[in-house]
Amino acid sequence: MIKRLLRYYHVELVLAIVMMLVALAYTFEPSQLVSAIARKTALASAGLVFYYVSRYLKVGVIDWDEEWRKKYAIAILFYTAIVFAFG
Repeated sequence: MIKRLLRYYHVELVLAIVMMLVALAYTFEPSQLVSAIARKTALASAGLVFYYVSRYLKVGVIDWDEEWRKKYAIAILFYTAIVFAFG
């Protein structure tokens, strides 16, 4: 899994690390920034698990075919953006 992440998302990972270092360098309270990022990540992860479980209970089998893949991706991105913007 790590090889796959590094192969397909190496630019995004480097950018995330650089932006995290910049954010830590220019914040007044680095421990509060790390706490906020951890809280938002946990909230987003819990919400995605809840979304998956509730969708599975409602529908039964989640069909990840081409027709629904874009709709699921947009819903997940929208939820994650809301959590990180307002969470």
